[in-house]
Amino acid sequence: MKYARDKAATVRRLHRTSLPIPTAHGLAPPKEPGHIIAGILTFESDWKPPLGDALVKALQNGEEISRLDLGCVAAHGTFTCDAQGIHSIIPRGKPASAFLFELIARLQELATVPMIDVRAYAKWLAEE
Repeated sequence: MKYARDKAATVRRLHRTSLPIPTAHGLAPPKEPGHIIAGILTFESDWKPPLGDALVKALQNGEEISRLDLGCVAAHGTFTCDAQGIHSIIPRGKPASAFLFELIARLQELATVPMIDVRAYAKWLAEE
């Protein structure tokens, strides 16, 4: 969990760009890059119980930038986190399918992705 949270924070700290979006009706204004969804998917957990207090503590410890939005322990269940930082633990059958559907739903909520300024990322090619 610590590794996943650290990775989420690292990715969320990256500089992101956005350009105007060409459409059939002309240029739409740049879309501000939104929240980066972070999560974890694992087959099993060594914690006893796997979705118990140890998981809750691991999810709540740390900075908001490292928050995990969703996760799945395929043998036991899933968890989600809402915009207010409230975690829900969901023990149930078919956790991997539930995780996939929750991820898709969250991606749909983000709608159109920002247009990346590819040239800004390519600048490092010219640097020595």
